[in-house]
Amino acid sequence: MFTITEVYNNIPCREGLTADWGFSCLIEEAGLLFDTGAKGDVLVSNMRVLGIDPAAIRRLVLSHDHWDHIGGIEAVLAANPAAEVYVHDAFSEKTLSEIRKYTEPRIVTEWTEVANGIAVTGPLGTDTREQSLVLSTPGGHLVVTGCAHPHIGRIIEQVSAAGPVRGVIGGLHTVTGEDIDALAGVAYLGTSHCTDRIGELAERYPGSFVPGGVGKTHRL
Repeated sequence: MFTITEVYNNIPCREGLTADWGFSCLIEEAGLLFDTGAKGDVLVSNMRVLGIDPAAIRRLVLSHDHWDHIGGIEAVLAANPAAEVYVHDAFSEKTLSEIRKYTEPRIVTEWTEVANGIAVTGPLGTDTREQSLVLSTPGGHLVVTGCAHPHIGRIIEQVSAAGPVRGVIGGLHTVTGEDIDALAGVAYLGTSHCTDRIGELAERYPGSFVPGGVGKTHRL
């Protein structure tokens, strides 16, 4: 079982936390932070309210090089410069330089295991290259997305080659009809952040839809 806590999100969920545009979540068992939101001070503040020590982050995985997912990089690495950082080949030299102030990033080009039972897809898409996190659970794979710019249907198709997809958590940008159909087999749909047509998803899949937001904890 994995415990995934949303530490940065523009959708409020728990009192005492700051909601701000962006996304970040912690996979507790692996000490892995996925994305860093837009502002380092908001990220660190939310983590402390949630009882998370930034210095305990052992791994940092970044989905794509957009401001609302990389803004807290320096705050995380200043607290723990020994953290392993995973990016991909579409990250700018500016972002890579910021990481290199503290550590050498690992540039992912394909499906790569980053911790026990956890992998990244490697970069997908063309206009906005993005990678997703994949957690192996007894019921199938759990996909964690930043924004799903390559479209969640395509991400599910790629991950399904390694086994059935049980759940999806995170932002789903630019949701098409085909994307909605692709979510039919998903048993746990915890969408938030930038998700388009979120009301339609909740109506279409009432048995699997779970509202996300800052402070939300998923246990799967």
